Amino acid sequence: MSVSVARRPGVVTFIGIILYIQAILAVVAGVVMLAFKDRISDALEQGATALSNDSVLVSGIVELVVAVLLFAVAAGIMRGSRGWRAFVGVVEAVRMASALFLMIWHHSGGIVTSGFVTILIGVFVLWALYVHPASEEYFESS
Repeated sequence: MSVSVARRPGVVTFIGIILYIQAILAVVAGVVMLAFKDRISDALEQGATALSNDSVLVSGIVELVVAVLLFAVAAGIMRGSRGWRAFVGVVEAVRMASALFLMIWHHSGGIVTSGFVTILIGVFVLWALYVHPASEEYFESS
């Protein structure tokens, strides 16, 4: 009796790789914020946005926490975890709903464009994880 495990589909691998890239970028952002918090704070004070050193420090720590979460999600998706797939589905649904709300509420150029792109990406991610037949087989067999 051998148990056959479905091969990971390309769309799931693509989603996982994108999540890993986002995690790496979050690590870089967090480390840069922590390492250069004084310079960042000074530069922001000269512009329209003023953030204290503490605000930049907290932002850097939050970025590092997000990076850890993104690595966990990517690893879960790559190994076929249905729990992480559900987590990604909920997050994408919330992001799409908030983007739609902002598009309706503000209805100006940049917000509409950004919201439209967010919704398109969300639809692709949900399709890749839930509708694509090979994805369903992969997550059910894991």
